[in-house]
Amino acid sequence: MRIKELSDLAGSTVRTVRYYHQVGLLPVPPTRDGARDYDMSHLARLVRVRWLAQAGVPLAAIAAMLASGPGSALVDLKATVVALDEHLAELQAQRDRMTALIAAVEQDGRLSPLPPVIARFYDRLEEKSDGAARREIRDERDFMELAFYRGDMPAEAALFYQGLAESGLDRSLDAFQAMGERDDNLTEDEMRGIAATAATRLAELPAALKDIDIAVARRAADLYIRLAEPHRRQLGRIIADALLTVIEKGKTS
Repeated sequence: MRIKELSDLAGSTVRTVRYYHQVGLLPVPPTRDGARDYDMSHLARLVRVRWLAQAGVPLAAIAAMLASGPGSALVDLKATVVALDEHLAELQAQRDRMTALIAAVEQDGRLSPLPPVIARFYDRLEEKSDGAARREIRDERDFMELAFYRGDMPAEAALFYQGLAESGLDRSLDAFQAMGERDDNLTEDEMRGIAATAATRLAELPAALKDIDIAVARRAADLYIRLAEPHRRQLGRIIADALLTVIEKGKTS
């Protein structure tokens, strides 16, 4: 049979068949009358390759699987199932984030992955701030949006912002003001003071602390430090360490 007939029977394309020849997944047949002449063995091989590829097996692994014995192929197939399960879990998490975003827009009219209570917190801070402090507030808000979008922020973080009194807002504003005005001139004591303000507020939520996924909290801390400006990394580590310590103590108390 000719290449067009082969590809049609396998539900593939001529281009794909030629690519499989190039990468060694499908042997090149002998020619007859100036054209490649495929037989049933080529069709069977092509169908098997297509079946494995559609099942999610990477092309790089298919040749080895077909060349190995059934035991090795079985190990590879099981590993592929694990990889597919992980991918499905990622898709489900992405779907959950999108559903939460839809709910937020319906409830609050905001196109943001931030829970409404957190978005309002930053709105109020921006209203009360100016200059350097406002830049710091917007930078942190951008980080929070990214963390929630990625699923790298515990959902319980929203409780941190609920019922925050004016005094709490003022303390947060003072911290942002200090970071904005002093920038890279903060002393270690000042950094620890900023971290203590956040840690004290978090410690006031013992019920929420028990429900926080510590692995997600650590991802949030790592992301916070990684995205910080180089001269802010020390401050980021001090804040992250302080909050993680409170969370870990809260889960064991």
